[in-house]
Parts: sequence; structure tokens; C-alpha cells
Amino acid sequence: MEQTPKANRVHIGFFGRSNAGKSTLINMLTDQSVSIVSDVAGTTTDPVSKAMEILPLGPVIITDTAGIDDDTELGALRIEKTEEVMKKINLAVYVLRTDEAPTVEDMKWLEQLKKQNVPIALFINEIETKVLNSQQVDSDNLTFTSGEAYINDHKELAKVATVIGYANFTSSDKRLELLDLLGGLTPLDIEGEHSLLEGLVEPGDTIILVCPIDEAAPKGRLILPQVQTIRDILDRRGLALVCQTEELPAMLEKLSEKPKLVITDSQAFGVVNAMTPPDIPLTSFSILMARYKGKLQDLVAGVEALKSLKAGSKVLISEGCTHRRQCDDIGTVKIPNWLKQQGHDKLDLTFTSGGAFPKDVSDYDLIIHCGACMLTRREVLRRIDAAVVQGTPIVNYGVLIAFLHGILERAISPFLDELQQ
Repeated sequence: MEQTPKANRVHIGFFGRSNAGKSTLINMLTDQSVSIVSDVAGTTTDPVSKAMEILPLGPVIITDTAGIDDDTELGALRIEKTEEVMKKINLAVYVLRTDEAPTVEDMKWLEQLKKQNVPIALFINEIETKVLNSQQVDSDNLTFTSGEAYINDHKELAKVATVIGYANFTSSDKRLELLDLLGGLTPLDIEGEHSLLEGLVEPGDTIILVCPIDEAAPKGRLILPQVQTIRDILDRRGLALVCQTEELPAMLEKLSEKPKLVITDSQAFGVVNAMTPPDIPLTSFSILMARYKGKLQDLVAGVEALKSLKAGSKVLISEGCTHRRQCDDIGTVKIPNWLKQQGHDKLDLTFTSGGAFPKDVSDYDLIIHCGACMLTRREVLRRIDAAVVQGTPIVNYGVLIAFLHGILERAISPFLDELQQ
């Protein structure tokens, strides 16, 4: 917990043909040996990610991908992995080299990135003639030997790229210039544009956080949404009071003024609702995360699909992280049990976790998604948009649990103005 969480970092994907210089560029920009560099095409197979700091961008996740022209036996699967990375990043770096003209495949991938609305930095690897000769390549017939000439001869690249830069990636001469070009881009859909408690907390406000410590709680620490919420309260000069479920009545009794808001773990929604006076606003960490990642409106609207579920209805329960399942796991145990209590005991349930999320969700009658604290906002928006476009209702854990406990109206009341816009 000492570092910026992965979901809060700017995710940068590096794309291009095999041996274009992606890995060399990453090592140059980061001034570290992050990726393996080799003259052998296809050295990078599966995507390789590294968390680090790149100024002026700040905390980032850089992902080196396999070449888009990988024609090995596993090439199709590697390219599929590269396509998945494309859908999750906030910035794209596409790499070309001056001794090879851009191909149809290059332009196709650049167009795909552009359709994702991701800012694209096109970096040209300026290959030197002496380097080519050392690799026993006949350079007499090569037209492109300078980055500037390459850009001038291929003006179509300017139509798809946000910024263009060139350098010899084996040299650090232009490292700062390329970093400045990256830093000048505005990443797409990053958490830094929003905050969990935006518009909810003023300086001096008291916020109570109910954090149950049960078998599923990580030993010796709080879970990420709880930590992020405490930090946001402190950033806003509010007063953060933390307790377990059973201690909530005593905490409320000792306060001379009622708190501005009570935020609870969704699993304790029913009990905390009964303990909290009706004139005190109440919501959950999961609902805050739904708002923080965007599209709370769609997730609230999705709850209506519960009323139409029947025996055999297909329901996808998806979590953004992978963890060791406990006997009372919320996704695989508690939520199915709560659904059974509402009469939905013969549902066709499917479970996914981590990066796994089906491309085609049109066959599902409902998607129930976690709070997504471990996913980037861009990835959450992609999943929500995929569901909406394919006509599949989607709801998140917090909204679902509040609805099943009959307190959804109260749980979303702090955000009514936003939901009605």
C-alpha cells in the first residue's frame, strides 16, 4: 500500500511490428532494463507490464506488447493479447523504424487505436546505417535514414497520431524530448480527473467509515477502497472516523453533531442501515467506486433487470481482481445466497475474475460487477459500454446489495442530483 495503486496510474501501451524497437524505447525512456532487447524478432511474447514513475506523467504502468506481425505458431494468441491491452490503456505509443516503410498492418492498428480515442504518440526509431551494416544488412537500397525525412515522406501518419517524435532508441540524446512529448498528452479516462468524494465532503465534515473485519478482510490492513476513501477525506480536510459494524451505535452516540455521511462495506448494508438514523445519509464504498469509475446511472438502471429474472436466466458475476476464495466469498457465495433469498434460486451463474471479461455478453440476462477498485476507469467504462451496446443490463455489487436489502433509494440519495442529469 506504499505505492500508487495500479488502477490509479496512467497506463501506457507500446505497440508496433516485431523488432521495431519497442523494448529498446521503453528501456531508454525509463532509464532501466525493463524489457528484454534482442535483434531476434518476436523477443517480446506476452504483454509485459511494469509500474514506475515517468515524469512529467507521474506514476504509470507501461506495457510492452508482442509485435503486430507475429507469425509464429502462437502469434494469433499473442496478437489477441495485444488487442486486449489496446482496450485498457490511457495512452498509446506506436513505434516505427526509418528503414521500413509503414505497412498496411501498421496503418490498420493506428486506425484502431484512434477509434479507441486514445492519444497516440508515434515514435520513429532512427536506424543508423552503421548499425544496419553491423547486422549485415544491405543499406544501399534503403531510402529512409532520418526521422525527419521519414515523417515528411509519410504525411498520412500525422492524421492518426497525436504527437510525433523520432530518435535513435539506442541513444539517450532525445530521451527528455520524447518524455516531454508524452507528458504533453492528456491521458484518456484516468482516475486523476475525479475523486471518490467529489462534491460530498467539505472541510470540517465528519465522515464515519464502517469497515467490518471478518475472515475475508486482509490481515493487518484495510482494503483499497477504504484506504482511498480515508485519503480523500483527509485531502478535503474532513474528519475520518473508522469503526467496525458493532461499534457504530457507540460512535454515533458519542458525537455531539451528526456526521455528514456514513459509508459502509456493502456486505454490512442491512445491519448498518438499521443502526443509522434515517436523517443521516448512508452509502457504501462500492457505490462510491461505481461513481468514481463513471456510469453510476447505467449501474443503477441495470438493477431493474432483477425483477425479470427467472429460472434459467443467465447471470455473469465478474470481479476485477483475483484472490483466494473464502468460504463466505461475496461474489461466489454471498451474492448467490442473497439472490436465492429473493426467490432466484435456479439461475445459470457464470463467474469471471481479473482481466477476464467476455467480448460477447449479449447472451446474459444480467451482469453483476464488483466495485472494480483494481481496474482502471477506462477498463470499467469499456465493460459498461460493452454491456449497454449489446443490450445487457449491468449492475455493481453495492447497488445490487442495497436493492436486495430494500435500501437502494437511501443508498443512492447522496447522488440524486447527478443521477437525474
